[in-house]
Amino acid sequence: MQTSNYLPHIDGLRALAVLAVIFFHLDIALFQGGYVGVDVFFVISGFLITGLLRKELEKNGSLDLKRFYLRRMRRLMPALLVTLSLTFLFSALIFSPVHFQRIGGALSASILSVSNFYFWLEADYFDVGANLKPFLHTWSLSVEEQFYLFWPLMLLVCHRFGGRMLTLIYLLLMFFLSIVLNLIFYDGHSQFVSDHIPALADFIINGKSTLFFLLPFRLFEFAIGAVLVWVATKKIDYKIIEEVLFLVGIGLILYSVLYFDESLIFPYWNALVPCIGAAFVIISGPSTVSGSILRNPAIVGVGLISYSLYLVHWPIIVFSNYLFGELSIVFKIFIFTLAFVLAFMLYRFVETPFRNTFEYKKPAFSVGVALVPVILFSAGLHAHISSGWKWRVGDPVVTLDDVDDSKAFHREYYGGSGYPLYGPVREDSDPDIIVMGDSHGRHYAEGISRVISEPNDQNLFIAAGTSCFHLPSFTRKTEGKKWDKICPDRLNKALRYIENAKRAPLVILSHDWNYQMSVAGRLKNGSLERENVSPDQVVSGVLELAKLIGDAKLVVIGNVPGAGHNLYDVFTRPRPLIFSDFDPDDFLFHSRNAELESTNLKLEEAALRTGEFSFIDPFKYLCTENQCRNVDEQKRLLYSDASHLSKYGSVYLVEAIKGDLLQLLDRS
Repeated sequence: MQTSNYLPHIDGLRALAVLAVIFFHLDIALFQGGYVGVDVFFVISGFLITGLLRKELEKNGSLDLKRFYLRRMRRLMPALLVTLSLTFLFSALIFSPVHFQRIGGALSASILSVSNFYFWLEADYFDVGANLKPFLHTWSLSVEEQFYLFWPLMLLVCHRFGGRMLTLIYLLLMFFLSIVLNLIFYDGHSQFVSDHIPALADFIINGKSTLFFLLPFRLFEFAIGAVLVWVATKKIDYKIIEEVLFLVGIGLILYSVLYFDESLIFPYWNALVPCIGAAFVIISGPSTVSGSILRNPAIVGVGLISYSLYLVHWPIIVFSNYLFGELSIVFKIFIFTLAFVLAFMLYRFVETPFRNTFEYKKPAFSVGVALVPVILFSAGLHAHISSGWKWRVGDPVVTLDDVDDSKAFHREYYGGSGYPLYGPVREDSDPDIIVMGDSHGRHYAEGISRVISEPNDQNLFIAAGTSCFHLPSFTRKTEGKKWDKICPDRLNKALRYIENAKRAPLVILSHDWNYQMSVAGRLKNGSLERENVSPDQVVSGVLELAKLIGDAKLVVIGNVPGAGHNLYDVFTRPRPLIFSDFDPDDFLFHSRNAELESTNLKLEEAALRTGEFSFIDPFKYLCTENQCRNVDEQKRLLYSDASHLSKYGSVYLVEAIKGDLLQLLDRS
C-alpha cells in the first residue's frame, strides 16, 4: 500500500466522477447514469475527511474544530463564491423575473449551505425544469457541508468515550440507519411521520426528491468512505486480489454510469453499486497495475481541477440551453471545452492561491470570507422577495394577463385548471362527453366545456390527469409510485363512467403520446414488461379500448405541436445590450416537430384503416407548412408552459374542430 499522504489515484477517481456528471448534464446518450459521479464524490469525501480527523485524533487526542472548519472554508469557499457571483450577474442579464426570483432564492440558500432543502421544497408538478436552475448543482455541496458540520463532532465523541471500537460501531450504525431510511421513505409515505408528525407528511410525499436531496439518505455513502480509513491500512497479500478489486470497482462505477437512468429511485439501494465500486477503487488503486490508468498525469490533472470543473460546467449548460434551446453535438463540445478552460482558470487563479498562499489568519482572507457571502446573500434575498427584479424587463409583445410569473400563469391558465381530474364538470348526471387521458387530455377541458358542452347542453365528464396511458394493459415503468395499480384504476374509473351512461357518450382520448411511450410499460399476466413501447403497441391499445367502450364513439386527438419554450418566460425576458439581437417576435411561431407528427400519422393511419375510431390531428389546425403558431390573433398564449394548451389554446383548437365533434355528437 502507498504510504505518502497524497494519493494520485483519488484524483483520478475524481476525474472519472466529474466527467460522468458532465456527460450526464450534457445529455450524452451513453451516460444517462452519470449522476452517480456525485455519489463517488461522497465516498471520496467520507474517506479523506475521516482520514484527516482520525490522524489528528490519534496524534492529539482531540480536534481543533476551528482550524478544521476554516480549512474547509479556505478549500471550498473562494472558488464557490467567484462562481456564485459571476453566475448571479449573468443570470440577471438573461433570465425572466420568475426564474431570476428562484435563482435569487437558490443563491441565498447556497450561501447558507441549505440549497438542497431549497430544491427539495421546490420539487412538485409545476416545478420548473432543471435546465432553468443554474445553482441546482450546489445541492451536493450543501449536503457535503452539512456532513462537515456534524461528522467531526461525532467522531470526537466516539474517540473520547469508546475509541476505535465505538467509532466503527457508529459508522456501521450510520450506514444501516441511512439505508433503512431510504427503504422507509422511498414511496413518499411513512406511517410514523403520518401518525406522529402529520405536518411533515406533505413535505415527504415526493419520496424520490426527499431521498435525492437530503443528507440522511446519503449518509451511508459517506460512511462507506469513512470505513475505508481503517480498511485501507490492511495490507492485501496477493496482488491479484488488488487487481480484481480495482477492475470490479471500475466495472461497478461504469455499469452505473452506462445503465442507470433518471427513472431510478436514488440513492436507495441503487447507490450501493457505484459506492461499493468507488470503495474498491480507493483501497486497491494505489498499487495495482490496472490502477495506473487513474494515476496517469492527464487523468490526475483533471482530478485536480474537478472541484472547479464541477462548479462551472452546470451554469454554462443552463445558460446555453436557456438562450439557444436544444444543443447540437458541436455546441456540446464547445461547452465541454469552455468548461475546462474556465475551470483551469478558477483552479489556477482562485483555488490554488487561497489554498497555498493566503493564511486563514490574514485579515484580507477573513474580511473577504465574511463580506462577500453577506453581499451575495443579500442580493439573492432581494431578488427573491422583489419578484425577480422586474425593472429589467420591457413591455411584453403579447398579452400576459394580470399574472405575476410563469408558474402562476400555468396554474391559472392551463387548459384543465379548475376542472376535476375525475368527475362531472357541472352535475353528476348522465355523461354525454367523456374526456380521457393524461394532462394532455385534460387540457381540452376548457375548450370542450365552453365551445361544445355548455352551448349545446351536453354533460361533460373528465377522466384525465394521471400521467400514464389510459389504455388496457398499459402502465408506467418509472419508479416512485405504484403505477401498476394507479394506471389500471384510472382507466377502470373512466370505463365505469362510460358503462353507467344511459346512452352511448362521445369519448375523447388524448395524451402526450410520445412522452407516455417513453415511460410506459405493459402488464402481461400481472407482470411488467419493461421493453420500450412502440407506436404499433399504442395503436393496438387504442383499438382494444374501442372494443371495451362498446357503442360509445371514440375520437382520438394526437400530439399538439407544443411551443418549444415556456412562452410566458420567453416574453418576459430582459433585453440587455449584450443580447440586443434577441427578438421576442421570433417566438410567436416555431418549427414543426417531426417526431410528434410521426406518431400522429401512425394514429391517423390506424383510424382510416380500421374505422374503429376517429382521429383529429392538432397540427392541421395550429400549423402551416413550415411553422406552428404559439399565439392566437389577439396575441394570447396558446400554451401555458412549453407543451400544455392554455385556456386560450384549448378554446382556439376546439373551435377549429367543433364541426367534427358536433357531427360525432349528432348535434350539428
